[in-house]
Amino acid sequence: MNELEFTRQVRRHLEASTERLPYKVTHRLEQARTAALARVPAEQTVLSAAPSGALSLSGSGHDGPSLWKKALLSALPLLILVAGLIAIAEWSDMEQADETADIDAAMLEDDVPLSAYADRGFGVFIKNTGQ
Repeated sequence: MNELEFTRQVRRHLEASTERLPYKVTHRLEQARTAALARVPAEQTVLSAAPSGALSLSGSGHDGPSLWKKALLSALPLLILVAGLIAIAEWSDMEQADETADIDAAMLEDDVPLSAYADRGFGVFIKNTGQ
């Protein structure tokens, strides 16, 4: 049973039980409802009578979040995704720069002269000694 069906059943039971109440009780309830509605500002009763799909441009705050807030809230996940992708790209670039710096430092500390790395035979030598 979903929430809407539950509320309908509760309303049906309440309406059925009000028929069994004494006249004095229903009269007091009616007076209390009238007094409560009299205390509600006129603009709230007009807004509550408006269709639920109506869009108010007044920005009074009675009709929920404004159009700008809705647009920002709907764009927020996209902005977070883009910021995350940018952060990942920056982190990847920094990792690659650190690895390159480590390789350069190892080459400079090594006993082999730098000209040996440019020699074609050195690449073949490294491949053969690795096996």
